[in-house]
Amino acid sequence: MEGFLGTRGNLVIDLVMSISGFLPFLLLFAFYLAAIGKQLLHKYLQIALFVIVLLLVIALEINIQFGDLSQISRLSPYTETIELKILFVTHLFFAVSSFFGWLWLIVKSSKSYPASFQFNHKKWGKILFWDIVFMVITGWLLYWMTFAA
Repeated sequence: MEGFLGTRGNLVIDLVMSISGFLPFLLLFAFYLAAIGKQLLHKYLQIALFVIVLLLVIALEINIQFGDLSQISRLSPYTETIELKILFVTHLFFAVSSFFGWLWLIVKSSKSYPASFQFNHKKWGKILFWDIVFMVITGWLLYWMTFAA
């Protein structure tokens, strides 16, 4: 299905990119909830965002493996360039580290909650936030190089 962002991207990749653009702002809102003492809402929002991102990644992988996304991406002038390869590896680093970091933080924090944390939850949340921001930025750059250029 054709996408809605006006590029060569299809519906799935455009949906993934649109939602990923909101992710840092939703994470900031989750931080705000924790800061005003709404830890339970913070926890549920974090879990919901993690599940949504996981489902989007699964949809994207299915689209790459069984859909037309791989074929469409070959139309890019950046196909097979070193710049695209470096950006892809960089994005993959942030995507994998943020996935496992987020999963670890959710599991570790859920075991402790509602008691106080035995580790610096806030520090790890901030580190993870920037990991996710860099994942989103590199994802958008990949999108542009692959489907918009």
